Amino acid sequence: MTPTADSPAAGERAPLALVTGCSDALAGIPAALHAAGIAVVDAAGAAGAPPDVAVVAVGPDGNGADVLAGLSAEGAEGTGGNLPVILLAGEGMSAEEIAALDVADFLMVPAPEQELVLRIRTLLRRTKRQQRRRESTEQLRQRIRAISAAIRSSNDPQFMAEQVIAGLSETFGADRSWIRTFGDERVPTLEMGWDNGGVNASAPALPMEEAERMAAMLWEDETVLAVPDHDGAELPDCESLSRAAGKDGLKTSVIVPLGHGGKAFGLLWLAGIATAREWAPIELSLIQHVAGNLAHGLVQGQLITAQRQVLDRVRELDQAKSEFVATVNHELRTPLSSIIGYLDMIMDDGVGQLPHETARMLEIVDRNAHRLNNLVEDVLTLSRSDAGNIQQTIRPVQLAALLQSVISTLAPAAAAGRIDLGLRAPASDVEVDGDQEQLEQVFVNIISNAVKFTPAGGSVAVDISSSRSDAGIPRACVKVRDTGIGIPADEVPKLYGRFFRASNATAAAIQGTGLGLSIVQDLVHQHGGELHISSRLNEGTTVYVQLPARR
Repeated sequence: MTPTADSPAAGERAPLALVTGCSDALAGIPAALHAAGIAVVDAAGAAGAPPDVAVVAVGPDGNGADVLAGLSAEGAEGTGGNLPVILLAGEGMSAEEIAALDVADFLMVPAPEQELVLRIRTLLRRTKRQQRRRESTEQLRQRIRAISAAIRSSNDPQFMAEQVIAGLSETFGADRSWIRTFGDERVPTLEMGWDNGGVNASAPALPMEEAERMAAMLWEDETVLAVPDHDGAELPDCESLSRAAGKDGLKTSVIVPLGHGGKAFGLLWLAGIATAREWAPIELSLIQHVAGNLAHGLVQGQLITAQRQVLDRVRELDQAKSEFVATVNHELRTPLSSIIGYLDMIMDDGVGQLPHETARMLEIVDRNAHRLNNLVEDVLTLSRSDAGNIQQTIRPVQLAALLQSVISTLAPAAAAGRIDLGLRAPASDVEVDGDQEQLEQVFVNIISNAVKFTPAGGSVAVDISSSRSDAGIPRACVKVRDTGIGIPADEVPKLYGRFFRASNATAAAIQGTGLGLSIVQDLVHQHGGELHISSRLNEGTTVYVQLPARR
């Protein structure tokens, strides 16, 4: 066989053709293909490799049409589902019928043998080119996926930009490339260049204001600017780009806007300096895809950086708060303890001997010293709660005994204000597992508030009951109801906030810090319970405390 330009290179196998269909229409075809260096297998034969092309003959009576239909079916056995088919059409087939078939080419029977060989070789060359394009495109996609993965792997804008500019330049064979971002609160300011020596700090000759204008124009049009050849290229409204390309010695360029939402904030520029170049649509699409990933990564990175800065600031403030609380603990509690101690001694030793006016003044000082001491204790309790340092000693607690002790402590204050304070408990005591001192603090706070905000002649009723949750878990419920001044309905949800005081309490000049209910809520929650408050202005308030009952 005389070698031709289409003969297989050394080491390559000869093209393989599947020849099948109407045997009468195929007379002489296998021999002609063999003579041209094309190996042949028929439908009854087998080959070690899949065929590269199929020649299917359909006779005048339709003989062979079933074979054609089988080959056209996706994934037909032995064909890989993408086998190009050349049809040898019988005289009975119309042009419309042939056009409706899934064939790559056709000849009418009887087919000239040399013409068929030429058609086969042309089809094989076209198929190889398509295969190479598919492989090249897939390689591009793999590289683009690697660049996109690098963007997603970091929140560092410098790293993301370096990965993009170096990755795209190497993937598309650029000689010079740049990334620029403009003054925008959404992203950090970047100005990065790349050439054959790697990443550098160079910038294009295009002035910043012109770069911003071009990026805005491309972003608004949702497109990219591809310049195959700067020599003689007509770029409307882009005279500055032509001048910049000339200064930088550029031959071809692709400029892609970077943006997010309705506004551009930068651009990506890939350029070649050697030869002109036609940028394929798939290349432009992939570059634009990476630019979109970079823009998203820069915005997210800026947000995360801002969040970290806020977190660092919060930590600094938390540290300052801890230092302040430590100062409060040392600088306030120590002198307060001395003041209260000495006042107690003076008042105890001076019973019946101090002038009435002096005794009254000392009582005021003592009351305010205890008030200040309670405020310090509340602040320290909240600080320990925030830090998760509240220590608990859990043991069985009888609610009736606990509440009777609290009421006994508050009874003098209630009697002084002519308020009826009473407890109603069930016959069988209700027990909970909890910290005795903390639960006492909870109910002292709630009941003392009820006494404080109830006018003379009113009442405060404390009830103990038991129930079960929807899940059947036993619960203990303590209800404290007063006939006091009540709370405006829109302010009830705010009562749990720190330092919040109801407007009518402030107007009535009733003393308080606004910390009590916040502490109560924290302690109740730490015991696995719930706190609820209902109130009506000028009619009273009811506080419900539900705790898991001891089983």
